[in-house]
Amino acid sequence: MTAPAEGPPGVAEVVLCGELDIATLDDAERQVEAAAAAAPPLLVIDLSGLTFVDSSGVRLVLLADDRARSAGRRLAVRLGTGHALRVFQALGLLDKLDVLPARPAEGAAHRLAPG
Repeated sequence: MTAPAEGPPGVAEVVLCGELDIATLDDAERQVEAAAAAAPPLLVIDLSGLTFVDSSGVRLVLLADDRARSAGRRLAVRLGTGHALRVFQALGLLDKLDVLPARPAEGAAHRLAPG
């Protein structure tokens, strides 16, 4: 479901794929917390590969954003063009979060299934 992705120096990225709901939340939280523990200046949570996200996933992003801001760091989300974008847009969160553009298909981060 989740995998760390390599990015530019100073950037940690967590790529979430599949569904992000109460059943998969614990794994996603562990991945985000592990990436944030390294105290990167920028933490990116990539939701563009999600086929479903519920309020649990939205809460995960909002809490991670609060923690990053409290620590003087930034959090950004990559929503893509699918379900995650529609959910965050419907909730009016696009202006409240740092939203990155979708990745070009060829430059997409390598996504790993949990092992």
